[in-house]
Amino acid sequence: MNDAISILKELGVQKIHNDTHISKEYIKAVIYENFDGLSSVQFNGFISIIEREYALDLSDLKSKGKAYFEEQNIKFPEEKKVFVIPQKNKSYGKFYFTLVVLIFLSFLYYIFVYSASTIISIDKIDDTKIQNAQKSITEAVEVESVVSDVNETNSSSEIIVTDLNATTKVKKIEVIQEELKEEVSEEVSEELRTLKILPKNKVWAGYINIETNQKYQKIFRKEFALDIDKNWLLLFGAGTVKLEINGKIEKFSSRQNLRFKYVDGKFEKITVEEFKSLNKGRKW
Repeated sequence: MNDAISILKELGVQKIHNDTHISKEYIKAVIYENFDGLSSVQFNGFISIIEREYALDLSDLKSKGKAYFEEQNIKFPEEKKVFVIPQKNKSYGKFYFTLVVLIFLSFLYYIFVYSASTIISIDKIDDTKIQNAQKSITEAVEVESVVSDVNETNSSSEIIVTDLNATTKVKKIEVIQEELKEEVSEEVSEELRTLKILPKNKVWAGYINIETNQKYQKIFRKEFALDIDKNWLLLFGAGTVKLEINGKIEKFSSRQNLRFKYVDGKFEKITVEEFKSLNKGRKW
């Protein structure tokens, strides 16, 4: 570790700043082990960037930082926040979302109208028969009390059986239409499911697979999409973060670290306690 720190000091704060775009103030804090102005998330993010940039092993320095932050448990002021993600224009997102909804409604209308007309044509059901069936169902309860002889009873029974068959066919149409509606709705909602981080500048994010407890760290400048078929815990530094959630742009801001969960397609901002409960009692 001493050799690695010596290399960094020889490179100098200005050189490291030019290569990594980390603030000079934070570079000095890291290489001279003055952690007062850093949060644990910032510290780990900077160490990861420096290790990757210069292929150095800073594990000893990581251990010192970890011990320091566990002992101090410091909260940092708003002016120290990093990883701020600037706002993007929402107009295109709204336009495409509206377009998808209109296409979906048109498709749904076509399915309902076409399926209903086809089934009615096959079963040869007309409006008059359906109306008679509905009327006969109401009157069927009173048939036995108003029938004066066997012939009238038989005649009425034939009418009821015929009309009940027609009613059964109508209900069959309604069931099929409802099933088609549910299937189309599920397909469209599946297409709209997204979970993307929308950065503009270089940013660090931590994310954890809840099922496997596998942890990942990523520093990136471009849009990054997570697998929507998995359940995730997400961690960002204090500040503002913008995400695309199921086709909708959401922006979150906080003076402290931001934590979220994505479970069964549902996204939610969570507290430190809930994050720890889903991460085996650990903050990260």
